[in-house]
Amino acid sequence: METVVFLPGYLSPPSGFSPLAQGLEGLEPLEAPRQAEPGRQFEAWRDQIPSGAHLVAFSEASLAAVRLAPAVGAKSLVLFSPFFRVDGALRARLEAMQAALRLGGHEAFVAVAKPWLFGSLLLDRGQAQLSIWADGLRSLALGDWLGGLLALRDERKWIRALSVPTLVVVGAEDAFTPMRYGHEVTEWVPEQRGMLVTVDGAGHFSPWENPGEASAMVRGFISRADAFEAGPPEWQEEESAAKGILRFDPEAPR
Repeated sequence: METVVFLPGYLSPPSGFSPLAQGLEGLEPLEAPRQAEPGRQFEAWRDQIPSGAHLVAFSEASLAAVRLAPAVGAKSLVLFSPFFRVDGALRARLEAMQAALRLGGHEAFVAVAKPWLFGSLLLDRGQAQLSIWADGLRSLALGDWLGGLLALRDERKWIRALSVPTLVVVGAEDAFTPMRYGHEVTEWVPEQRGMLVTVDGAGHFSPWENPGEASAMVRGFISRADAFEAGPPEWQEEESAAKGILRFDPEAPR
């Protein structure tokens, strides 16, 4: 059985990647422990990943994933809401979160961060899930996370070294790291080995906001990642009662 290793961003919900893993039948899931500072993730995780695994990373963990993929001979790489530099727009959001945390503590941080991090699916009718996520933040070193991100340098150079098929998934309503951050990744991946897809109704936390569609994308990508040897295959809709179930068709015209 092949292994899929999940690399969490620090603000991931308490459930971890279990909602996503439930849709990946036939794969052995392994989730790494979260790390507060992006600079520590690579060192903390590199000895925990088996050779030839599929890597799935969220948010700032994408940087470690891109560095780890060549080192462990990863078979495929999925990046949810990735970013590899803190430009002026992202810096302004992070500094606003930092000010809220300093002035008003946990509740103020949640109030400021929530509309940037979530899309309409949960903001409209997911208050129970949002409360669980917010409560899970109480035990985290949010100041360390913010400081680590604000100190992040431009790390896009690591993307150039990728040779593994790479799928970038961005929530269509992600206001924290919007679509252009995902485009940066696919534009820098060499040899046309990267592609970008979106998750409807989701924000920055698409694996938890719409786990059915997100897991279908990951499952379809992993099962057909070898098709990238002939160039990225196109997404095709499956005939299914479940909305958003997608697959790769390597025979589709390009």
